[in-house]
Amino acid sequence: MHKILSTILALCAFTASAQKVEFSSNMQDGINAIAELRYTDLNSILVQERKLNPENRVSDYLEAAALCIEVFFVEGEKFYHSKSERLDFLIERLEGLPESDPYRAVFLAEISLARAGIYGKFKSNIKAAWLFYRAYNLLQDNYKKYPQFAPTLIPLGVLQTAVGSLPEDYKSIASLFGFDGNIELGLKMIRQAYYYSIADSKLKFHQSYFGFVYAYVNFELATEEQVSLHTLDMNVKGSSFFSYLEAQQLLANGQTTMALQLMENRPQGPGYLKVPFFDYYTGKIALMIRPEKAEKYLLNFLQTTRDNENRKSTYRYLAWYHLLKGESAAAKDYRQKILLEPSTLTGSDKQALEEAKRGFNIFLIKARLDFDAGRYTKIIKDLDPKKVSSIGDEDWVYQEFYYRRARAFQELGFKDKALESFLKASSWPEPETYSLGNSLLQIAMLYEENGNPKESRHYFLRALSLKSYAFHEGVHQKARAGLERLP
Repeated sequence: MHKILSTILALCAFTASAQKVEFSSNMQDGINAIAELRYTDLNSILVQERKLNPENRVSDYLEAAALCIEVFFVEGEKFYHSKSERLDFLIERLEGLPESDPYRAVFLAEISLARAGIYGKFKSNIKAAWLFYRAYNLLQDNYKKYPQFAPTLIPLGVLQTAVGSLPEDYKSIASLFGFDGNIELGLKMIRQAYYYSIADSKLKFHQSYFGFVYAYVNFELATEEQVSLHTLDMNVKGSSFFSYLEAQQLLANGQTTMALQLMENRPQGPGYLKVPFFDYYTGKIALMIRPEKAEKYLLNFLQTTRDNENRKSTYRYLAWYHLLKGESAAAKDYRQKILLEPSTLTGSDKQALEEAKRGFNIFLIKARLDFDAGRYTKIIKDLDPKKVSSIGDEDWVYQEFYYRRARAFQELGFKDKALESFLKASSWPEPETYSLGNSLLQIAMLYEENGNPKESRHYFLRALSLKSYAFHEGVHQKARAGLERLP
């Protein structure tokens, strides 16, 4: 009996010690398959790796990550519950890695963060907060033990920038869970991790993932670094995720035609995970320059999406499409759909509802589409201050009019004229709108650029004081980052 027990214990010990992290060529193919959403290929790769290398826990990490991506971007809550037992099993296997292996904490933290995002989407905020707390602690401990371990730096850097840019009231809540964000530190960690992956061949597995995060965070925080997937020499056209980020950056630079081409030609078809959101985004871009294409993509999104997010926003763009065609009855029907559709936490849906409640102004819609398409000179010509009273007498109309005019001047390099128009837009302090909030942010950034930190600080703080409009979180992120830069 003693010998049998000893044998069992020995086998258990051997099994536990055999669990490892090995970035084989199979696993490199696996992470590429996830980035490119080639889920059929991914499944074959995982099956093969588990036959050849059953102790390798990288396969469990990749399967868990792919499952979280599928739930968050494609499937609904019912699907998640059907897969939660499998996800628990994969996490349990990752927990079996030796605690001396720094990858154990990174894998567990990243899957915890992904799962927290899922719970947040499904409005299970307590579960989401607990998982964020767990991930933060895992990463902080790992960082203390292995400060130069690059894979820790990416998720910890993202958390640092996210928490550091929270408004004060949310930041104080985050501090109760032990979160202590720092934007500059987070950006430094992300940058450092990416360049580590370039310099060290052992980190090749992580390079595309690190590059994506590096470009994405810099874009979201509007840093001075000129970072894009293109400048990082990454295969943008090979991945829908990469195409989406690059399209956002192209749009920000007024290169709308290139952005539309990139989204239309993204890899898709049999064997690829179908992500309805990409049709929504493609339709949004098409509305700016090829409105005849927009309806197809927007309707396809409505037919294939499995949750309520972005439905209000899609109805808004369909209303605009029909207004541009002079079909007011159809536009009215879609406006009504916006008002009746269930509310979501998505900023685009909140903004669509705000706009539907106050009514659509075709003059400002055209100016907005012109701006997104990079037709800045046309905006300045069309938005002549002499015309403003003829397009509406509500305060939000004046805010939007002068804000859009200011942004056009800004993109053309006329900073003094931009500042003048942003200040004009901010002279209507109500209602709280994105046009007002971003005007205040841009004023602060222009004063910062002009070497006037006192005025810059004043307007950054004013921007942070407005909280009741859609997408204020992004404005607040940039304002927080701006305050940290000031002397």
